[in-house]
Amino acid sequence: MNTRYCFVLAVLLFSACNDFLDVTPETRYTPSNFFQTAEHIDGAVVGVYQQNRTLHNSLQWTFGEFLSDNSTFQFNPSDRGGLQTEQLDQFLALSDNGSISSYWNTVYTGISRCNYVLEKIDQVPYANQSVRERRRGEVLFFRAWYYFNLVRLFGDVPYITNTFTTTGEALSERFTKRISANEVYEFILNDAQIAIDKLPVRWEGEAGRATRGAALMLKAKIYMARGTAFHAQAIPALEELNTLGYSLLKNYKDVFDPAFKNHSESIFEIQYSFALEQPSNFLSSFVPWNSGSEILGTSGPAGSRAGLNQPTKSLIRLYRAGDKRKAATIGNFIVLNNVTIDSDNDTIPYLAKYAFPFLDRGQQDVNWPMFRYADALLMLAECYNTVNPLDQNAIGLVNLVRLRAGVPPLSDVSSDPTLVVSTPEELALAIERERRLELAFENHRWFDLVRTGKVEEVMAAHGIDERNQKGDVAVLPQAYTTIRTLLGIPFSQVQNFGMEQNQGW
Repeated sequence: MNTRYCFVLAVLLFSACNDFLDVTPETRYTPSNFFQTAEHIDGAVVGVYQQNRTLHNSLQWTFGEFLSDNSTFQFNPSDRGGLQTEQLDQFLALSDNGSISSYWNTVYTGISRCNYVLEKIDQVPYANQSVRERRRGEVLFFRAWYYFNLVRLFGDVPYITNTFTTTGEALSERFTKRISANEVYEFILNDAQIAIDKLPVRWEGEAGRATRGAALMLKAKIYMARGTAFHAQAIPALEELNTLGYSLLKNYKDVFDPAFKNHSESIFEIQYSFALEQPSNFLSSFVPWNSGSEILGTSGPAGSRAGLNQPTKSLIRLYRAGDKRKAATIGNFIVLNNVTIDSDNDTIPYLAKYAFPFLDRGQQDVNWPMFRYADALLMLAECYNTVNPLDQNAIGLVNLVRLRAGVPPLSDVSSDPTLVVSTPEELALAIERERRLELAFENHRWFDLVRTGKVEEVMAAHGIDERNQKGDVAVLPQAYTTIRTLLGIPFSQVQNFGMEQNQGW
């Protein structure tokens, strides 16, 4: 997408001056006079996309994966500078944790950008009214997406749909009062539905924009996040999505390969482009900190605070023999100089799903998958099994994903007991396991654990594994003893605006 108008982002965060500033420079843009053409609105919409890219650079995986049993960190005894990040992994973080504050601020910045566009979009002329409505649909999709993340992580949150013009208004209860998560869900379902109605199935020559399929996916996820009582309401959106021409790629590794960006399995990808000077660089954080240049090549050596989002032993053990997803997801760094770091053949696992070549120092061309078709198939299978227990259609959908992975199909009759699903509970467990393997490190696992009510059970077991593998130096005695499903409201919000803090924080 065109990024010439990213300077508008500063405008989008600007609040009006105090009354004594009664002279307005005619040669300067302000929120009141910037949006005068369709091109201005279009540039501001690009800024909404850019904020989502900012969110995914380091924050979304921190809370979508790093909190979960999929992910851990490689302990570096000589560099303790990342303690606050490690505290998140071990449920030791306080509400003043920098990553928690950054997530809150980044998402509300995205929401403010959406609100500015929505307030101004009807005030400028568009030669083609359908373009105006598409832009409205894009922005409503993102506003729903931003709030969806907030409510899943923080619970009740302030719900803001307009901009403010004075400091007093910004500090008013209307902008600082938390409303119930259920109310937020109802509001964002409305945004998602309008986006569905306004967005196209495909954009001609504009890959990377939000589509009808992306909005349908978001609507289904919103319903599913609310629990099994809402699964039936997610089904129509998922069934419609299933008619829009998406298909699984033949090769799992190709899903993430930058050579095949925005492919038939992609419902929505976070766009990164080396050519447009918007490169990605996830791999630098994910390789072992002691791997030097062995993995990063000329973009190395690895930094001392790398080794993040490291695959756990419990995830690695879950892959069956012959599962093609394992090699595409898990890399193994062979320890040099015969220094034993890990008991499993002296190797250190690392996240390899995004391990593609660097095109320049620290610069890759790898997109991040936000929504993809395999996820939609497994969501639909889960909903079918809830509404019609042990639905054969659900089993068939799971087996489509397993077939691509090269693993045997599930069945209600099999000589291999690990493949038998003879009760709804067994099928639900099989779907959960499939989601963990198929979607590992795509920022779904933590949210899946929360919505299925398994956080405490799973993460307590994960904590025991971590302590047994790393010892008491890396895993403090109080780690994993207070496992919370919601993040704390950032301390600054509580201190400055009097927001009620979440329980346990």
